[in-house]
Amino acid sequence: MKKRSIQFATLIFALFGVLAVSIACGAPAAAPPAVQTVVVEKIQTSAPVVQTQVVEKIQTSAPVVQTVVVQATAVPSAAPQAFIFGAQGEPVCLDPAVITDGISGRVINQIYEGLVKFDKDTTNPVPALAKSWTTSEDGKVWTFKLQEGVKFHDGTDFNADAVVKNFDYWGNTKNPVHEKQIAAGQVFEYYEAQFGGFDGDSVFEKIEAVDPATVKFTLKSPQGPFLNNLAMFVFVFASPTALEKYGTETCKNPVGTGPYKFVEWKPNEQVTLEANPDYWDKANAAKMSRVIIRNIPNNSARLLALATGEIHALEGMEPRDVAAIKNDPRYKLLLRPANTTGYLAFNYKVKEFQDPKVRQAITQAINKQAIVDALYGGTGMVANQMQPPALWGYNPDIKDWAYDTEAAKKLLADAGFPNGLSEVTFDGKKVPLEMWYMPVSRPYYPNPKDIGTAIAADLAKAGINVSLQTVDWATYLDRRSNGQLPFYMLGWTGDNGDPDNFVCYFFCLGADDAPLSREGFIEDKEVSDILKKAAVLTDQGERAKLYKQAEQLIHDRILRVFIANNQPPLALLANVEGYVPNPTGTEFFNTVVVKAGP
Repeated sequence: MKKRSIQFATLIFALFGVLAVSIACGAPAAAPPAVQTVVVEKIQTSAPVVQTQVVEKIQTSAPVVQTVVVQATAVPSAAPQAFIFGAQGEPVCLDPAVITDGISGRVINQIYEGLVKFDKDTTNPVPALAKSWTTSEDGKVWTFKLQEGVKFHDGTDFNADAVVKNFDYWGNTKNPVHEKQIAAGQVFEYYEAQFGGFDGDSVFEKIEAVDPATVKFTLKSPQGPFLNNLAMFVFVFASPTALEKYGTETCKNPVGTGPYKFVEWKPNEQVTLEANPDYWDKANAAKMSRVIIRNIPNNSARLLALATGEIHALEGMEPRDVAAIKNDPRYKLLLRPANTTGYLAFNYKVKEFQDPKVRQAITQAINKQAIVDALYGGTGMVANQMQPPALWGYNPDIKDWAYDTEAAKKLLADAGFPNGLSEVTFDGKKVPLEMWYMPVSRPYYPNPKDIGTAIAADLAKAGINVSLQTVDWATYLDRRSNGQLPFYMLGWTGDNGDPDNFVCYFFCLGADDAPLSREGFIEDKEVSDILKKAAVLTDQGERAKLYKQAEQLIHDRILRVFIANNQPPLALLANVEGYVPNPTGTEFFNTVVVKAGP
């Protein structure tokens, strides 16, 4: 790779000034931005490290502009031995059973494998650790024949017994390791959501090892998305030996069967993986000796690291930089197929949000089109429902609520707030109205702070005054899971190509029809019943009708505010080959090759 000049870095980052969100989206005139200058000294080594300083200001009137001054040494032109990926933040945990975030998922995709996986750039399940499978006529019995001779990274045999032990770890609340994880504050959120709950509440009647190379699942009722569920990034297998050995420390000690093995996790810096020399699938063995996934939470710092050859690829860019990368032959721009939705969630422990007039006022106060036009770099579109348009359960007949500030003011007045809304009653206590935004770039919100600032400015024009808040990513997700965020930005990248994962995950009630804390205690039994009915059907046409019906109800009742769908951009150096974007974000680095630079 040739040296990236300081002049080029200046072109990308200095001339492309910070986009004035308040102007583009109609906010009041802002005070001049505070300028933070960060000097980054980068010394090229065999395993380079980016040193970055990120200054987070939670305010709407004086956004922080960071000027990055770089002194960089030349990058050798020889073919690298490591593929270095720039991530938007720190992983939360490296135990797939207890995560929900894509940043952690990117790492575990390289280490672990499941029975099936998604094929290339599709959501079509294909064999992985299962080489074939059969299904009974009634759709209740699934029998999988397993790959033989496979070993986990610690030498433990992979077999049917290992599959059964993993499912027991995920779904049996009496499993000792499961119990310890719960006591330590972890949750098995995906298992509960995709398989109906734990223990006797789950969809499973029985999971059994027929012989070392055969595992059989007997379901209580058919499950339309069952095979797609198994292909999800969380339903991958850990060494049973490692689960027993590490207990609640599994987050820091991942042991799978995949093409890359875990080496180390340096907090707030990087995760390092190395090629698995004993990988069972020789045709798909890792093409690079190492993978380094580096934590660079600031979008501009991450792109600068790409410009200077410090990293080879990244996800998460300022929208203004997308066109610059696209038009520069030194880079490749890949767009992940649209499979994301960014939304605003209400916590229904907030008394005021229980009034549909207040929820309607909020949705009509937000100029979603202006936000998408200004802050998505041409890769986004306005969302009006939970599913993105590419999913077969999408309802094309939904007409979105019109952006109308005056209508929003009248709705607030009708709800008893003629002077606007600045305080709310949250779980019985009067508190300022806070709106929380994520501290990291995500596929559905490429710059959450700017988008949050624009939303807050729109709300303010209608008399809804929010205080913007954020916290580190792991804490953010934990507070959301425990129902502690009153009003917050979040989103979803679909995990399995099935509407069940996009809609039931959020709007289905628990096994006992109780509202879920992780979804802000949202409670609509009619919607939940429709979605649960759709999940047990196998006819796609019948299921699609039910998902469309549910989406219409969700929209009409304003259970959430949907902001945007997006095609998340990925930027790579031109000498990177073999990277395949997947709609779910489940992407495998064993196919990636970094060629020698020009």
